Amino acid sequence: MGQGIVEGEALRRTFGRTALVAALYLVASAHVGSPDAWFEGSAGPYHLIVQIEPAGVVPGVAKVFVRGVGEQLSVVSVQANKFDATGGAPPPEPASAVAGDPGLFEGRLWIMSGGSNSVTVYVNGAKGAGKVIVPVVVVAYSRLELGKPMGLGLAAMGIFLFAGLVTIVGAAVRESMLSPGEAPSAQNRNRARIAMTVTSILLVVAISGGWRWWSTDDASYVKNMYKPLSSRASLVATPTGESLNLAITDGSWIHRADSMWMHAHAQSAFTPLVPDHGKLMHLFIIRDDMSAFAHLHPATSDSASFLAKLPSLPAGKYRVFGDIVHESGFSQTLVSSINIPAVESYSQQPLGDPDDSWLAHSVTAGATKVALDDGAVMEWVRGAGPIVAGLPAPLHFELRNSDGTAASLEPYMGMAGHAVVQRNDGSVFVHLHPMGTISMASQMAFTMRQPGDTLKGALGKRVTEAETSAMASAAVTSNVVSFPYAFPRAGNYRMWVQVRHGGRIQTAAFDADVVAQHVH
Repeated sequence: MGQGIVEGEALRRTFGRTALVAALYLVASAHVGSPDAWFEGSAGPYHLIVQIEPAGVVPGVAKVFVRGVGEQLSVVSVQANKFDATGGAPPPEPASAVAGDPGLFEGRLWIMSGGSNSVTVYVNGAKGAGKVIVPVVVVAYSRLELGKPMGLGLAAMGIFLFAGLVTIVGAAVRESMLSPGEAPSAQNRNRARIAMTVTSILLVVAISGGWRWWSTDDASYVKNMYKPLSSRASLVATPTGESLNLAITDGSWIHRADSMWMHAHAQSAFTPLVPDHGKLMHLFIIRDDMSAFAHLHPATSDSASFLAKLPSLPAGKYRVFGDIVHESGFSQTLVSSINIPAVESYSQQPLGDPDDSWLAHSVTAGATKVALDDGAVMEWVRGAGPIVAGLPAPLHFELRNSDGTAASLEPYMGMAGHAVVQRNDGSVFVHLHPMGTISMASQMAFTMRQPGDTLKGALGKRVTEAETSAMASAAVTSNVVSFPYAFPRAGNYRMWVQVRHGGRIQTAAFDADVVAQHVH
């Protein structure tokens, strides 16, 4: 899959966005500080790269960018669909070719409600028709401010209309009953003054009421802006050693089966969790200075408390991120932190899951080649030139044996590899796959959903079975792994790229300095 996008500098213009992401948020739905959805994969006979840029407000207009890799597309249309929509999806909207960037199409879609949404991309070309469903989490994470020029303009217009209405009322009371050329009497003028005063008072009351309504509605919007489920990380002593427990503490999740509590607190029930890449949670532990990293898969008995044995990590303060996916396709990242003390008894083999891995090595500044534990070398094929925020990043990695020959990659949880990207201050965190930022389980939830899926758990069971089958038949035919992505903001980042080679999970860390995009 990644081999198809190794296009060097050409891909740096894949989406040619005209501006950086307008609003970034510290804690996001599917990821942290990285709101766009990226997908790379097949749509019938075509290989596509799709980027979906949500508006950040609900309702809002999402931008959808589509490019065919190696194929010229003639017609592209996009369609929005809410997972639990009862009225059916609106008709597809045509996407337009982007001037100055052959092969790139841009469409715009109104997303009317937040939650688990998807965008269906329809394409046509020389090979016929194709389509693909790309899940996207749409939540309100920003509040649009009224610009000063527009605010001043509206205020001036309001004053003009206020004065005009008061003047019209005064003139009507004073002169409407007079004959042509007749001068208004003192009584008429007094009545006009009274009418103008009353009109002014009524307008002030109406404006005050409108302002109060607007402020209340605005406060309600801010209050209901998306927040992920609250969680807390803690250390727990177990018979087999120290473990980390990430517990979901949010009442809307803990009381999800209590309809009376949910109604009393005006909460909407989340759908059950489903495994993604065979795991109910992907748990990441990253030291504050980014010198240590762990990717774990904790066990749970109640979907509220997730327990994982700690690997041998150096002491320090760690950021904790837990990726989960709901049956509706809604994915979110739980965020917490924890202090890990210096303890010598941490296991060298984490509890229970053979796909757990960790790395606590120093990173050479500017290095594009990293020697792995088994002697193989991973190279970041990044090309020349800077990495620019908001533009597709060259995240292409090759694995070679110590003698320089291409190494054989093995499926790692059903894929050629996984990557984690974090900004040095923790404001951006994203878990990437060769198919993009989206969840495999989320995509299956939209693809497999049927009108009769009203019983919670029924769809999730089918999704899990299909994903298990897909992972069992997965194969990797190249020594290259690529990830479609654009860094959302300038700054210093670290990437941990993970592959399976020789039956072992290998992790390499690279640093990336991302510069700001200059918009002309």
